[in-house]
Amino acid sequence: MTDSEAREPALHLLLVEDDDGDALLVEELLSDAGIDTDMTRAWSLEAAVDALAMPVDCVLLDLGLPDASGLDALVRLRDASDAAVVVLTGLDDADRGLAAVGAGAHDYLVKGTVDGEALGRAVRYAVERRRGDRERRTQEQLRARAQEVARLAEELRPAPHTPTAPVRLLVRSEGGGALSSQLCDVVERPDGSVLAVVGTAEGTGPAAAALAATVRAAFRAFALSRLPVTDVVDALDRLVMASAEPVSVRAAVVELLAASRAAVCHLAGHHAPLLLSRGHVSTLTVPGEDGQGAPLGTGPGARPAVAARLREQDRLLMLHHGLIEQAGDRGDSPLAAVLDAATRGAGDEAALADTIERVVRAYGPGHIEDQFILLGWAPA
Repeated sequence: MTDSEAREPALHLLLVEDDDGDALLVEELLSDAGIDTDMTRAWSLEAAVDALAMPVDCVLLDLGLPDASGLDALVRLRDASDAAVVVLTGLDDADRGLAAVGAGAHDYLVKGTVDGEALGRAVRYAVERRRGDRERRTQEQLRARAQEVARLAEELRPAPHTPTAPVRLLVRSEGGGALSSQLCDVVERPDGSVLAVVGTAEGTGPAAAALAATVRAAFRAFALSRLPVTDVVDALDRLVMASAEPVSVRAAVVELLAASRAAVCHLAGHHAPLLLSRGHVSTLTVPGEDGQGAPLGTGPGARPAVAARLREQDRLLMLHHGLIEQAGDRGDSPLAAVLDAATRGAGDEAALADTIERVVRAYGPGHIEDQFILLGWAPA
């Protein structure tokens, strides 16, 4: 590397000084300091404001200008630019320099008492302090943005709503943030039944995340209505069909009926949930060649329903389609085998959910989120 390549870039300085002699002295002191500068001079405040249209690293400001009094010049320049400011004062005006620092200047120097080394040090310090201020503001903005995104993610994934239903429920939803193409929700209906959904929008990125959020919000609205479940699924299908891009959503909707202690699973291009009993795991089987049914957004088509009676000790595990595809959907799949062993030692929902979470991470590809629903009846 040559000396010219290693040399720091020149600092762009703006000298605001109406006295030619003082301006010449400042230039000589900067030369003595050995600072590589590209300096512009302004004779008045108005000229200085105009000069700030170009990038400036540091302003050397004389407070005694013909068109400004007191700290007016400093205030105007701070409003016009975030460049560092070093104030120059006369021998009998040091107090104004202190006041200027209090008003936002990075430093002040008294003319006639400063040498090149002191001026160079003040300029470098002011520029570095300005850079530090910018970085802190940037970090604060990034933190504020991260908090907004976190709040958005929470709004897009509200807590389950089952205020009076006699169900035992555990929902885990980790990872993916606001830009998640997956959705899950559990809602108690006006008639006392419970609807739960898991689903995945086709694709990745903002478009898929927006569609997933739209479907989840619509699911909750429809679930809180008195529409039959098949009509809820049909309405979601039409909603996805009306989306801006030709995409689909694979979803499984489970209806829990307290009167009969039954669970009815409606499939729209999605694998059926897993039934976890004590020491045994099985997949709810759906008759027919296309047991998963037509995804949402593909129009009218076969969307099979499979029913199972849940005993008090049983749990229904709703996993996303991609995870089951990855691990295999047969009853003897590695996922089912691990969960089968796990159910033998799990004493409660939390312990079982921790085991499921580890299995999800082990068998899911990198983009699959740690997200599932565990459903069952509360003790009578």
